[in-house]
Amino acid sequence: MNHLDIPRRYAYFSLLIGLLLLFVLAGLAACSATSGSDGAMEGMDAPTDAGDMSGMDHEMDHTEDMTGMEMDGVGHDAEARRFVPNDGAVVHIMSPADGAVYKSSDDVPVMIETTNFTVGDEGKHWHIYLDGSPTMVMGGTSFVLQNLSPGEHEIEVFLSLATHEDLEQGDKVIIVVEE
Repeated sequence: MNHLDIPRRYAYFSLLIGLLLLFVLAGLAACSATSGSDGAMEGMDAPTDAGDMSGMDHEMDHTEDMTGMEMDGVGHDAEARRFVPNDGAVVHIMSPADGAVYKSSDDVPVMIETTNFTVGDEGKHWHIYLDGSPTMVMGGTSFVLQNLSPGEHEIEVFLSLATHEDLEQGDKVIIVVEE
């Protein structure tokens, strides 16, 4: 073994740790930029505009870790989206039901079921598009939409690879929100 191998290994290890920390800090910055600045605890953000999805990290049954991030400005707009074949993977929206009616004060739980796709495995995740606006969900199979404005809303979900390429075939429902 060459005496230069040890420092080189430490250099690679240090580089990997540095990149990981950079990624974590960037994620935290993105989350804090979308949460309220009123001192509210994470996941307990005060309501803002109608249709706002900034209330993140909601737990449906306290067993799943759910992380959602709004994806504006990171290449997830409709023009920049890239699709890849599903290769047997399937996503189905379990909740809400198509045509469901909610009040504007209601939380709207979005729950999915997947086949041949494991969320969290190798960076796999899913995207929710509420009326075309994307939110990324990194873990778990549920997410809560809050503060939806009255009217009809389209909820689409797509499974996504670590590269943020959506699988071609997703699922969608339309719900109605009343005052």
